[in-house]
Amino acid sequence: MFWGTHRVRVDEKGRLAIPAAFRRQLPDGSFISIGQDGVLTIYPPDQWESLASRLQDPLLGPEQRALSRALFSKAVACEFDAQGRVGLSAEQRRLAGIEPRSTVAVIGNGARVEIWAEERWDAYSDDAVVRFDELADRVIQGRAGSSD
Repeated sequence: MFWGTHRVRVDEKGRLAIPAAFRRQLPDGSFISIGQDGVLTIYPPDQWESLASRLQDPLLGPEQRALSRALFSKAVACEFDAQGRVGLSAEQRRLAGIEPRSTVAVIGNGARVEIWAEERWDAYSDDAVVRFDELADRVIQGRAGSSD
């Protein structure tokens, strides 16, 4: 399980150090690709394989084909160098709004890790925190649409 927020610098080559606590839980076979909300996601092998199995039907509909193409065409293997860094492709950085020599938020999101452009994370996180009670009522307590 991944949790916490870590601010890290992206170097001029588009590499960033993944926090050690996250690296220890990311086995070989993990992938970095696009995720929801304009972020990059590091998918551990079980998450990646689950997604892949849902998108391997040879007769996919148009929505499944679009998702499959987006997810797999933007993927790179999550391989750490000696300093614990991973490289993001130029296309991944463009899609997530991550510039070389910028700061990103590397966050734990339960079963996976997300990499956010810092300003996007700050805006998203601030909004989610303000709405925490409302979200908890709807999602955790299952009271969506109920009136108290």
